[in-house]
Amino acid sequence: MMRPPVLLSMAKAAAYLGDIQSAQHLLATLEGTLACDIAHIEAAIDAHDVELLQTKWHQLKGFTPVFCADVLVEEISQTERLCKTTSTDSSQNNALQASTDLLTQLKQLQSEVLAQLASPPPP
Repeated sequence: MMRPPVLLSMAKAAAYLGDIQSAQHLLATLEGTLACDIAHIEAAIDAHDVELLQTKWHQLKGFTPVFCADVLVEEISQTERLCKTTSTDSSQNNALQASTDLLTQLKQLQSEVLAQLASPPPP
């Protein structure tokens, strides 16, 4: 039995977009965005490119309120803030660690999106 999504909220998306069919339709776009952004975020972490990370978190912050649990939305906002204030090695390390932790959650979100896309469409 598949466990219920933790980070993906189809009920929240349906409420925001008006119906579950619209939410289901936009999931493919979300999955494509995640696939591309996850690769860019991984590369930015490896390169210690905190500026690019801040940009990516800012972009993700735009759609996450539609599809994601509030806890993930808040974590993206907090990580973006950490990436904006990296004047010391310690603050940069904190931003990179937070980004690494958040990347793990984005991968979980992507798995939940893929599982939702593979499930039968809503009536």
